[in-house]
Amino acid sequence: LVELMITLAIVAILIAIAIPGYQNWVRKANRGEAQALLLNWANNQEVWRNNNTSYANAGDIPVPTHERYDFEVVNAGTNVFTLRATARDVGGQSNDVERGTSCRELTVDQLGLKQPPICWQE
Repeated sequence: LVELMITLAIVAILIAIAIPGYQNWVRKANRGEAQALLLNWANNQEVWRNNNTSYANAGDIPVPTHERYDFEVVNAGTNVFTLRATARDVGGQSNDVERGTSCRELTVDQLGLKQPPICWQE
């Protein structure tokens, strides 16, 4: 019985160590998906701009969808656009942090400037 209790204690400790790491990995994977969607959306903006006189507004081209992120056009004009993905509070995604910097909101603009930069590093 003592050996069983020791084994259960060891398993509990291992689980307590593994779960936060796994949750962080899942948040980072979801962030990567949101980043890919943002970059694809930015490419669609460039295609739109080549065929029109300005960048697309929210209703002009399809907005990406993701179960853990909301996407929006923050700014769109003749020569500029800013696209944003905001993490929803699903599965702790809104608590996504990379080295002390919140990765809750990700943006990309017409120059390819990605904010916050630390969240876009691999």
